[in-house]
Amino acid sequence: MKRSALVGVKLAVSVALLAYLFSSTDIAALEQRVRSADLLLLAAAVFCYFAMLALATLRWRLLLETLGVDAPLRRLMTSYLVATFFNNFLPSNIGGDVVRVRDGSRLTGSTTASLAVVGIDRILGFGALYALAAAAFVLGGPVGRGLAGARVVLAGLALLFLALSYVFFRPGTARGMLSALRLDRFPWLLEQFETAQGAVRTYRSSVHSVWLALIASLALQALAVWYYVSIARALRIPLPVSAAFLMVPLCTLLQAVPISFNGWGLREGLFTLYFAQVGLSRDSALAFSLLGAGLAVVLSLSGAVAWLARRQPEPAAYPGA
Repeated sequence: MKRSALVGVKLAVSVALLAYLFSSTDIAALEQRVRSADLLLLAAAVFCYFAMLALATLRWRLLLETLGVDAPLRRLMTSYLVATFFNNFLPSNIGGDVVRVRDGSRLTGSTTASLAVVGIDRILGFGALYALAAAAFVLGGPVGRGLAGARVVLAGLALLFLALSYVFFRPGTARGMLSALRLDRFPWLLEQFETAQGAVRTYRSSVHSVWLALIASLALQALAVWYYVSIARALRIPLPVSAAFLMVPLCTLLQAVPISFNGWGLREGLFTLYFAQVGLSRDSALAFSLLGAGLAVVLSLSGAVAWLARRQPEPAAYPGA
């Protein structure tokens, strides 16, 4: 009941935000802008989308293979397609992570190890987003640096990533925190902690693999920005590329805050605010956000096809995993 109530609150927030934005927007101009979209540039956005999925799958495979796990690329790609579908159609942006943890556990032989892999994968993704946004903030000129909340968000995330880096590169820090909280008294929790720590120790001793995964994350997030740049060009919106490299990562980071239904409404409100600050109209912001997110939802239906195609039971963990 609590979970249903929370979903209801998120849905209400999204509906309220979207209703407000639509009521204060020139709907005819928005519709005309979408109807006249350039199909060739939309095709470029589709290419960016599937290139992002391919890079994300390769990054996941790299992290698994660093643990000595044989990870078939086709199997991981199918899992990632299904995960992307669930991310878009479940009332949470971590639904897909549950799918990947489950599928990964069949390869690693441990749900905890798989969770550690997916967690590091997520952290690298958010770190790459932050790096792109920080670079765009520094190099984008006064217009970019004036975006609402940019300084506060980037400063807060800088502290968070510094703390995570400290825990990662300083052995014993996580165990010390566990002891300080007196959680090491629980045998089951201590066992799961040791499993996760084993994965972290492997990554700590294979820093080159982590750097490769981070480079893949930077390329992936750059493609995500170009996906939206292609959407803007298709809609004939004169959005500067430098502004897009700050707006899109900021919006992606902020919509991860679980106060709306998969970011709907919150994302559109943020883009409306940012577009106004660079002199672009509200209808262009809504068209940009709705078409970008809507196209991603439609493309993620390929994951539903992959999910339905899973008719054969998956094999157990590979020997020696």
